[in-house]
Formats: sequence, structure tokens, C-alpha cells
Amino acid sequence: MFDNFDEKYGPKTLNDIVFHSPTVRQTVEDIVSGLMGFPSCGVNGILLYGTNGTGKTALARILPNLIEAARGGENPYVSFYKISQGGDNGASVIESIKSQAQLMPILGTYHYFVLDEVDNLRSESMSSLKVAMNTNTNQCVYIFTTNRIHLIENGVQDRCERIEFFQAPDIEWLPLFKRVLADYNITTVTDSDALKIISYCNGSGRRILTAARKLVIQQYRANNWDLKLAA
Repeated sequence: MFDNFDEKYGPKTLNDIVFHSPTVRQTVEDIVSGLMGFPSCGVNGILLYGTNGTGKTALARILPNLIEAARGGENPYVSFYKISQGGDNGASVIESIKSQAQLMPILGTYHYFVLDEVDNLRSESMSSLKVAMNTNTNQCVYIFTTNRIHLIENGVQDRCERIEFFQAPDIEWLPLFKRVLADYNITTVTDSDALKIISYCNGSGRRILTAARKLVIQQYRANNWDLKLAA
């Protein structure tokens, strides 16, 4: 019923990202477009921080393509790392990044290194990350996500444009919520009712899209429609 749901409704452009403020959106747009001159002056990282479910990882995944497209390129090579607790806590990841950073980019304008949940790095790995960011600074772009910015070493933060992600107003999620309903031919839910449902999700995109799916199923059952045809 919901085959390819994530692919269909996952963000592909900045217009698909729900930001909590126009100022933050403008900052990201200026980074992507090159207007800000990023990367430069030793700042080659983008640190996305804030509360759970607000779209940090979703944005981190599409930023390399957006940055590259704005500079006339396409399909850059992206190294994506999800840093978890336990193991070497990213030590091997940082060593790999150091090796790659020394080389000229083969695909695209920059090397792109995305570290999701970067706060899980051990302190020594965090220090090594700072060293890696000093290598070939104008040809390497680092994108980090974290829910715990206080765990990010000051030297790493100093090398980043910091982008805050907090709960967006419910009204900002309404277009996506209504789009899902419309795609499944649900036309009887008012904006007021939709906003009430969205408000219960506390700004979490995951919970909002899950609520939309639940509502679709509820409406199909209420109307005795074939759930298998609701793809």
C-alpha cells in the first residue's frame, strides 16, 4: 500500500525541507548557491543541530547534490557515515577521511563527507576530525548532524557553519500532509483537523508522515475501499 513511500515523499530539494524559520532557510540557500563563498576561510563544515525528527539527516543526504548542482556539476561521490556508539567510535572513519581528503576530487567539485550523529565520536576521534578538516580545506565539504551540540568539540564547531533545526510551526507541515492525503484520494479532511493531528507530532517529520499513513488507512476502512489498491 505504501510502496516507495519514503522515496516519493522524501526531500529532494530545499523546498521539500521544513525549516523552523525563514532566516535558517536563507542561510542554507546562501551556502548551497555559493553566495556565501562556502567553503572558505577555513570553514568547510556544515553542522546541522537540534531536536529529533526535524529533518537534519534528510537535509544532510541531499546537500552534496544541491551544492554540486549549483556549481554546474552532478552526481558527486559522497562518503556517508552513520556514527554509532560502541566499537572504535569512528576512529577508522576519520583515518579513511584523512586519506581521501589529501587527494584531488575525481567526481564533482569537492569531496563530500557526511557524518550522521557525529556526537557519538570519542573525544580523541573528535580531535582527529578537526585535524582532517584542516587538510585540503577548499576541496572538502563536511556535513554533520547531531542532537547534542554540546558534545561537539569547539574546534570542529569553529570550522562549521552552524544550522539550527528546531520544531517548525505546524502550518509549515500542512502542505506535505495534504499532499499525502490527496495522492491517496482523501479529500474530506479539513485543514483544521489536519493541523490538530500534526500538532500531536511535536514537529517530528517521522511522526507526521506516520500519522498521515494512519489517517489514510482509517479513511479507506471507513469507506470500505480496497486497501491493496491504495498504492
